[in-house]
Amino acid sequence: MNPPIFFIDDTDSLKMKKIIVFFISWTIRCADEKHQNRNKKVYNYAQRIVAKLLLFENTDRLTFSNIRLLKQNKNIDLWVELKVNKQEYALIIRNKMQSKIDRNLLKKYQKLVNKHYKNQPNRIIEYVILRPNHNLEKQDESLLMLSDFNLYSLIQLASSFDTNKTGNQLFDEFWFNWVLAR
Repeated sequence: MNPPIFFIDDTDSLKMKKIIVFFISWTIRCADEKHQNRNKKVYNYAQRIVAKLLLFENTDRLTFSNIRLLKQNKNIDLWVELKVNKQEYALIIRNKMQSKIDRNLLKKYQKLVNKHYKNQPNRIIEYVILRPNHNLEKQDESLLMLSDFNLYSLIQLASSFDTNKTGNQLFDEFWFNWVLAR
């Protein structure tokens, strides 16, 4: 799977994982209420993605704020802290492009995150495995069932978009021309 055409550079590596982590982190930041007047469509689509990652059915009456992101923090691809209305959340995202899911690593990440938040018992923590597509080997499926991680493909995240692009060239190139066009 190749990246969107204008993300390709002259190096030998496609660095797909980094591209996806960058765009997911940027999209999550776009859901912060402080950005609601920049580009309404980007803001609304970003809210839908964050709501889905946090297991909300829709964005009605949800306000995302104080979004803080760390990339590659303690080997976690994306570590997100935010408030949904007044409730504090943490969203832990592992981007598994093609590698197998390692149950011991999932447990290790959960243990690390739980230790980090041990003095914040009211914070809700959601764990996500992100794949560009939804293909998993049978053993990966059973490992996920034994963990607190939820699996999402990029297409699933974008599935709530309507057909109208945002007018933001980067957002549209990634989400519409690459993710949804496949």
